[in-house]
Amino acid sequence: MNNKKRMAEEEGTERGKPGGNLFGRTQSRLTLAYSSLTIVLLALFVGVVYLLLSYIVISGQKDNLLSLVAVERIMVENNMQEGKPEDTLDNRRLWGSGSEQFFYYVINDKGELISGNEIFPGMRPELLGLVQDWKPRAKEIMEVSLSVPADVLDNGEAGAEPVAPSTLHLMVTGQAALTKNGPDLTLYAGINVTPQYNLLHRLLMLLILLAIVFVFIACLIGWLMSRKAMVPIVKSYNRQREFVGNASHELRTPLSVLLASVNALELELGQSAPSFAKHTLSNMKDEIRRMTRMVQDLLVLARSDSDDLELVKRDFDFRPLAEKTIQSIRHLKSAKGVCIELIGPEQLVLNGDPEKLRQVLTILLDNAVKFTPRGGEVRVVISDRDETGSPGFHLSVEDTGPGIRAGDVDRIFDRFYRGDKSRTRGLGGHGLGLAIAKWIVEAHHGQITLSSEESKGSIFHVDIPVNK
Repeated sequence: MNNKKRMAEEEGTERGKPGGNLFGRTQSRLTLAYSSLTIVLLALFVGVVYLLLSYIVISGQKDNLLSLVAVERIMVENNMQEGKPEDTLDNRRLWGSGSEQFFYYVINDKGELISGNEIFPGMRPELLGLVQDWKPRAKEIMEVSLSVPADVLDNGEAGAEPVAPSTLHLMVTGQAALTKNGPDLTLYAGINVTPQYNLLHRLLMLLILLAIVFVFIACLIGWLMSRKAMVPIVKSYNRQREFVGNASHELRTPLSVLLASVNALELELGQSAPSFAKHTLSNMKDEIRRMTRMVQDLLVLARSDSDDLELVKRDFDFRPLAEKTIQSIRHLKSAKGVCIELIGPEQLVLNGDPEKLRQVLTILLDNAVKFTPRGGEVRVVISDRDETGSPGFHLSVEDTGPGIRAGDVDRIFDRFYRGDKSRTRGLGGHGLGLAIAKWIVEAHHGQITLSSEESKGSIFHVDIPVNK
């Protein structure tokens, strides 16, 4: 039973307008953070393992090559010092006992080839070009990659293992050989390390594949862990939402009683009441109305969170609705000295909830008039084309107030958020109006945006597609 209740709470939050999106984004961020950390650690692990194995394999091949050259240099020196005839170029046998030896050449100080052999005779010009003008230092090793034509691979030394790839990776080194007349000969030798490179490549692919599998598992575990971590937060949020809705609903009655009582006191005192009493009762009425508006706004937001409030859509003309709203705003004390201008067609029919869209206009107008100084101007523009020229309902409210700082623009639609506290403290408001306007516009599948610059006023844009 508890599990069913918890699942119902989670599903209810996911359906709610801001709640589901908020918790969905939070869970996605938690999953992304966990997965990103796992990916970084796996990438470091793969890199370290691959580099370590590469170092071990390549270092081993280098040691084998240096040992091979040292043995062959001794053989060359013994042959030369004992006066034995040099190996002929037609000798197809390689001196080294290692099966990976690819070639050896003995070259004198004039660059002439004295003796040598290779697995693929057709590659002799290219191999000689690599070593003929190279005088290696002690234990210096050169790594090269050579492209080998297919016809050369087919004419290898008898008994040599077939080489499938067309690109060969070789390690080449050389040592000076002592003769009776001094060190005028250089022995060059090279080994084929293509199998080792291919092995490292396959190892890297295997490590990457394993890392991808582990990343997928880590993402799944991260998602499950973040979902589990969100359960108490979702439950707390649902309880808070229910409390706000219930408290807002229960507060409306005593506030109505208070307002009726104040009105009754005004009627009882009449015109003969002292000015202090009149001023006090007027302030009480203003504060009661402000609290009533806040309670109504909280109730609207609570209903929007639970997705209980449905829009009553119908075709209506927005022009007369806008005129009535502007006329009611003009009668407010806060609107004295502020010019409100309406620009738009004489008839603008759209499909939507008239009361909710009027509430959007009221919120934007009240906000604009509140921040516009005496003698300023507020301009309301309605159109059947959006800013891109496509068919749709467009509403913009422009004021000549102090504007909004760039850092506050992204958060201006957040609940209870007010930008400059020093400027808004004396103007009233509780930071819920724009959040309600945003919910109403998004419920109509539209969007509300703000463009503002400090000391140059603000413009709120509302765009609702007609096909929705």
